[in-house]
Amino acid sequence: MIRFWFEFHPLLILPLLLIVFLASGALIHWIQFHSPLSAHLKGGALGLPTFVAVSTLFALFAAFLLADTMDRKERASQAVQTESAAIFGLGVASETTTASGGRIRAAIVDYADSVVADEWPRLVQESGSSKTEQALLELLRAVRDATNDEAHSAAVHGQMLSLAQDIVEARTNRIAVVANHYQQFSWSALFLLGFLTQFVMGMGFLDRASANRHAIVVFSLAAVVALWLLAIQDNPFRGAVQVSPEAIEQAVSTWSD
Repeated sequence: MIRFWFEFHPLLILPLLLIVFLASGALIHWIQFHSPLSAHLKGGALGLPTFVAVSTLFALFAAFLLADTMDRKERASQAVQTESAAIFGLGVASETTTASGGRIRAAIVDYADSVVADEWPRLVQESGSSKTEQALLELLRAVRDATNDEAHSAAVHGQMLSLAQDIVEARTNRIAVVANHYQQFSWSALFLLGFLTQFVMGMGFLDRASANRHAIVVFSLAAVVALWLLAIQDNPFRGAVQVSPEAIEQAVSTWSD
């Protein structure tokens, strides 16, 4: 549930993060200065080492999440490149036969069109497309049936089967990059550490309300910037710098014209 807002426009994610962290900062400031607990808290002010320890954990979690996000984007890009190369190679190999080549190339074009039109929007929603899966099955059937074509050798057909398998694996990898939602636990931990760092930051400035408020606001703004930059890159197929289907479109441009 914590990741549903990643689908918002980046310019909407930023004010949402601001609202969340400023609201939590205001609540923490109220607890530390105006709530019935304030008198007890002022007797347990925390020093700099405590803040450094908690803030370091927050920074490390953010760094690990950024590294994982960049790795997922690299894997998504590699999967698309592998898929487009296999599509192009299969199309070229199909030209060695006249009996089944037309059917294979038509299936390739239909699959690529389905990837771009049907599946790519679903990748933004972190799922695959059943229509694209059916188009892929039709492509695999066309390659399988080419074994009955006597116009090309068994070696050529074996190469075509290998390229078709590469397409299947690349598509699976492409979908797996966004379909695995294990990152929601990392995001939950990062938010909790952010709120805890706000609290510890405020505990270091219990002598003056203005200093407490300013310290919490400064950290909150820094945390918002860091989390915003992470959030807009969470899905490699979404955002300002995204993996596009252009390579797949170019791979079939020769036969789709």
